[in-house]
Order: sequence, then C-alpha cells, then structure tokens
Amino acid sequence: MIAAAQMSASLSNAYPNITPQVAAKRVTDCGVGAVTVRSDAELDTDVLIVGESASVSDQQLACINKAASFYDVELPSSAQPRFNAIRESQSAALTASEARKWLKAHDLLDQIPKYEARVTDDAAYFRKVEKLCRADGALRSSYGPHALSPEWTMQHASDDRLEDGPLACLLNVTWATGFKMGFIGNEQAAPK
Repeated sequence: MIAAAQMSASLSNAYPNITPQVAAKRVTDCGVGAVTVRSDAELDTDVLIVGESASVSDQQLACINKAASFYDVELPSSAQPRFNAIRESQSAALTASEARKWLKAHDLLDQIPKYEARVTDDAAYFRKVEKLCRADGALRSSYGPHALSPEWTMQHASDDRLEDGPLACLLNVTWATGFKMGFIGNEQAAPK
C-alpha cells in the first residue's frame, strides 16, 4: 500500500510538527479549559483530551482543529460529532488535492470521470475508472462496487509499479472524485 503511505506522508506535511504538549497548550488557549494528553500505545499516537465539563462553540472547534495539528482530540460528547465533521471535511479536501496533484503528474487529471454521490451510477463510474487505470476487475467485488476486490489486490500486490501502477491510479482517481472505496482485509481477532 505504498500509494496510501505516500498520501499519508503528504497529508502529515500539511500540519505543523509539534509535540503533544505544545498542541495541548494551544488547544487550552482556545478557551476550553485544561487539556490533557493520553498516549495510546495500541495506535502509537497521542490524544488530546478536553474536559467533559467544557461547553464548546463552533468557533472554538475551528480553533481546536487548527491548534491540535495532526493529533486526535477527544471532546465532550455534545461537541465530538461537530469536530469530527470538521476533521473529515478537512481530510477529504487535503486528500483530494494530493490526488489531483498525482493525477496531473501522470497526465490523467483531465481524463477522470465525474462522480457525484447518489447521482452517478456507481457501476458505470467504476467501469470507467477501471478502464482509465488499466485495472480490469479491481472494483468488481462480491462486496459491492465500493470495495476493492481482494482477489484483484492479491494478484497485483507484488506489482513493481505500486506507486505509479493501477492501484495507485485507482486510489488517486477515487480520492480526487470523492468515490468512497474500501478494502477487505484478512484481519482476525487478537488472541485472548
């Protein structure tokens, strides 16, 4: 998944590289009271925790989003969905921008099919994407058109051209157009 890793690296460059303590201080400066830092060893990340008693306005949420940099933030339950919506929108915009850069660099930007959720016929769209990316069968999964075919993925997992090949093309086209695509993995429950 080199393309996804490259996208992640590009997106992380969009945020200032600060310590979690500096981010917590900056979030505190948004007027939401004391902010603590919790290390999440399982996810190998730090999370900024805003006190449960804090009432958070939309203006403060925008401030928190900027102040927290790339760190996850836990807010009171009344504010968390609004904050998540801000983060998801920001992430989608950054991802689409990076995908368009990749598509432009590969002379594909002007060829991508248009996609509008709940308007565009998904099957017709993914057939066009498969043809553009030379990835026949990639989106024809028994899990539906929004899931990358596990069989296709396994056949192409050792492709020498991962960062410039069909998988990278598929990811960048779908990220640029907003087509939601998922992966079906081989996860299993951790031993008890």
